[in-house]
Amino acid sequence: MFYEDCEVVPWHKYVWHKHFSLRYSIFSWFAFMNGLKTADALAMRGIPATPICVFCKAENETKNHLFFECDFTFNILKHCLPRMNYMLLRPNLWQVYFDMEASESDLNRKSFGFLLISAIVYYTWRARNDRIFGNNIECLTTITSKIKKAVYLKTFKKKCFQSSQLWFT
Repeated sequence: MFYEDCEVVPWHKYVWHKHFSLRYSIFSWFAFMNGLKTADALAMRGIPATPICVFCKAENETKNHLFFECDFTFNILKHCLPRMNYMLLRPNLWQVYFDMEASESDLNRKSFGFLLISAIVYYTWRARNDRIFGNNIECLTTITSKIKKAVYLKTFKKKCFQSSQLWFT
């Protein structure tokens, strides 16, 4: 087999779940594999980049800062997943997925949660790039609205997700 020598990673079920969206899952996969070109990753490759986070302008941009040590991106997460308001410490990306897996027993709600988290990663990365390359600065409300609308449009015709969409009300 072509893939028989590949190791199984513990986070594969978060990214490649039953109802995954390829666009969103690829960005979560990149994030887990340290493949996103954050400022620190570019610096390690010898590519000059502004090290300061484009959202908070207070800390250096790293994967962990972007997902979700940054105040701005953590607020995106909290607006889309209100359960994050009850976390005692700021979670990283792995912990957000793990919390969803541990707290949801229903497979469809779990799948919906994984899809939502992947969409948060995708739209956060997109908002970051829009600020850097497009000089387009969107507010928290605009970004969270885009995330919620995109996930709703991906799931509204699927009966298995009807109860999960109540998260958005």
